[in-house]
Amino acid sequence: MGKVEDVEEKMTSLKKQMHKLLHKNDFIITTEIIDISQELDEVIYLYHKIKNKIN
Repeated sequence: MGKVEDVEEKMTSLKKQMHKLLHKNDFIITTEIIDISQELDEVIYLYHKIKNKIN
């Protein structure tokens, strides 16, 4: 995953997964949500890193 488009797709996918889990579970703090949130943080960091190289 190195292209901006790939990273944007991954961010969208992770956001959708988190959204589904949040609506499925009564408890916001589940290990699945935490795992997805951490992965999303990493992807967002990568996105900004790539965008800064482009600009």
